Amino acid sequence: MATKRKHSAIVPEEESVDPSDQLMFLGLGGCNEVGRSCHILQYKGKTVMLDAGMHPAYDGHAALPYFDEFDLSTIDVLLISHFHIDHAAALPYVLSKTSFKGRVFMTHSTKAIYKWLIQDSVRVGTTATSSEQRTQLYTEHDHLSTFPQIEAIDYHTTHTVSGIRITPYPAGHVLGAAMFHLDIAGLSILFTGDYSREEDRHLIPATFPSNTKVDVLITESTYGVASHTPRKEREAHLLRTITGILDRGGRALLPVFALGRAQELLLILDEYWAAHPEYQRVPIYYASNLARKCMVVYQTYIGAMNDNIKRRFRERMAEASTGASAGGPWDFRFIRSLKSLDRFDDVGPSVMLASPGMMQNGVSRELLERWAPDARNGVVITGYSVEGTMAKQIMNEAESIPAVMTKSSASVNRRKDNETRNITRRCSVAEYSFAAHVDGTENRDFIEAIAAPNIVLVHGERHNMARLKSRLLSLNQGKAEKDKARIHNPHNCDAVHIPIRQDKTARVVGKLAERVRPNALQGEGTSEEEKQIIRNAVLVENDFKLSLMDPEDLREYAGLTTTTILCRQKLTLASASLSLIRWALEGAFGGVEELPSTFSHDTKMTESLANGEDGSTTPPDDPIEEIDRRETRLKVMNVITLIYRAQGELIVEWEGNVSNDSIADAVVAVLLGVESSPAAVKMSSKLNSHSHNHDDEQMGNSDQNGQHAPHNPHAHVAASTQYSRLLLFLEAQFGSEGITPLSAADLPSTATNAPTKGEVATTDAFSQTAPTDLPVGVPPALKIAIDANEALVWMATGNVECKHAVTKARVQAVLERAMETVAPVWRAGG
Repeated sequence: MATKRKHSAIVPEEESVDPSDQLMFLGLGGCNEVGRSCHILQYKGKTVMLDAGMHPAYDGHAALPYFDEFDLSTIDVLLISHFHIDHAAALPYVLSKTSFKGRVFMTHSTKAIYKWLIQDSVRVGTTATSSEQRTQLYTEHDHLSTFPQIEAIDYHTTHTVSGIRITPYPAGHVLGAAMFHLDIAGLSILFTGDYSREEDRHLIPATFPSNTKVDVLITESTYGVASHTPRKEREAHLLRTITGILDRGGRALLPVFALGRAQELLLILDEYWAAHPEYQRVPIYYASNLARKCMVVYQTYIGAMNDNIKRRFRERMAEASTGASAGGPWDFRFIRSLKSLDRFDDVGPSVMLASPGMMQNGVSRELLERWAPDARNGVVITGYSVEGTMAKQIMNEAESIPAVMTKSSASVNRRKDNETRNITRRCSVAEYSFAAHVDGTENRDFIEAIAAPNIVLVHGERHNMARLKSRLLSLNQGKAEKDKARIHNPHNCDAVHIPIRQDKTARVVGKLAERVRPNALQGEGTSEEEKQIIRNAVLVENDFKLSLMDPEDLREYAGLTTTTILCRQKLTLASASLSLIRWALEGAFGGVEELPSTFSHDTKMTESLANGEDGSTTPPDDPIEEIDRRETRLKVMNVITLIYRAQGELIVEWEGNVSNDSIADAVVAVLLGVESSPAAVKMSSKLNSHSHNHDDEQMGNSDQNGQHAPHNPHAHVAASTQYSRLLLFLEAQFGSEGITPLSAADLPSTATNAPTKGEVATTDAFSQTAPTDLPVGVPPALKIAIDANEALVWMATGNVECKHAVTKARVQAVLERAMETVAPVWRAGG
């Protein structure tokens, strides 16, 4: 028996990628289902929510996306693709009932219709009759109070929010529907929402720039791989079915969304009625008070529609200019608006377009229950029907329907008061899809044109989505592995982590671009001076864009300022003399440099002069006494300045940074322990004043009282001693047999001029000459033999020459560590 393979056995294991370089996609709704569309994108610390809809088949909290699965307070931007309930109805809940703090964007026309649509939805939900109590998720006040938070944007305009670049493009689904192109840290993402590529009577089909690179495509899969019947054939079948119902004396019910495809159907019917006088006596009703309000929006945004509507507008304006009565392109001649069923004279044949399209409640459900028992009547489904709705149920030729809106009727079958009442269905049912969604062929062609390496399928029932994924995977056959698209069809609450591999490029700006050659930045022939300039450069990231610049250019190119922090630590060592302090520092840090002495001038007024010897308060002519205080300054490791004053007052100064702070901590630690250390106590006990000469006197190593400290073995080490220590260090690494000191006579006779300190030595030959300024006891060079390779170490410069790059690097690394340990051999010692 065949067993199902594990996911890991089917999907090839991805290469290891840094989590920060992964795009996280999380579907909170609309994944392997149609309804409550809501998706989360996370990349480089930025979070975007796409749509916030409700499921038309469910009530209460069950209709919401799974908001509990994600922290909404972390979202930077929320984008609404269009105004339909399954894409926008949860927005008031998000803004008023959750921790969401980000910004919300939609197009201008979407915002205008959204206001009326959600307001009507709240009112219908509040007043509708139902066998169960409906949970109200938000009130009309919640909706209207949060409405100002929504920001409207235009097509083809780019907006940057928190480093996220957003550009909307026409989606062709309904008026104002948008596809959103996102750019986050160089990652290009296209979210199609619901989109249509079909030419119709009023909308511009979905468009997207063909030369735009897309890394991740998030697209609908509503119809899977199914293909629509050609547009003209669908219109012919629709009109034939409607007129057939009328010819047999029946009523035609077309359940539609209040806004969207209803306007397209109105244009089709009005045009047909104008061409067929025999049907002009049959009324066409549009039963939606909301649609009547929102038609003002359609009349306002004519410029956002296609050439057909613009042409109709020009024709109507031309008629109006001649004095003939004319309206706009949305003023229909054969369509009547119906505010409520109370004003409907239900006598004889008629055509009724009523909302909502899923017939869960409202006018369309009430008319369905009223007309279903009559076989002359007919229901024509023109949009997509979501699983679990009455529209989907009646398409399956249900023999009876539950009575939701009908209070009493002879056709209602009653068994018990607490049982569901059913209505017998005898009317005909037909379906012609005018839903503005791409079919399988159009979707596949668009996906291939975008050519994104990563595709995420959303907004589709499970089987339709699986079929489309299988079709797209078949397109990978014959392609190289790197060119194959990765297809994802996640379930709700299943996170998808998509690895993103991008080259990181920094732009060189300012003085750095002038001082360093472009090739040097790539590591080609870089001089020591250029290397030092590059090491001192600053890499700045702003909105995920990298710039390399000189620190002096931070203000001009990055809007930043630099600050140097001078740190100062004051200590008082009452019993430690300057010589003892210097002795301790030399023991810890080697040589200590003495800077030129300075004087601090203190002024004071003696008490007797200030008050006057005769008791008067008038000071004498020269009451100020100036006291000179001598300061001794020592420099430790060229970064720490130690100021010594009388009475043991010490000031430690340094420029604050990570390295200097560490050295300063070590200096302060030595100073705090200098008085109590055994060596200091022993040395201090032998201090005395005498007249014969010491080497320390010649070096000025005495305190202010003429006392002399003994010679510190770690300070002013002779070059020969440093060389012997260096030799011991190298012998410990490479062995004594592999190290040979070379005299001037032992050097290669083909040598050329030796480079000075800081120059780069050549590696193709031993090419330096013996320097003549080395201290006594230090040879010009050392030869180090490692296996079959030999390296030459020049003692004057510390340069290493070797034909074998690996050996050279090893010797250079050991030599640098040895130099740090025993101090440079070329520095003059005492």
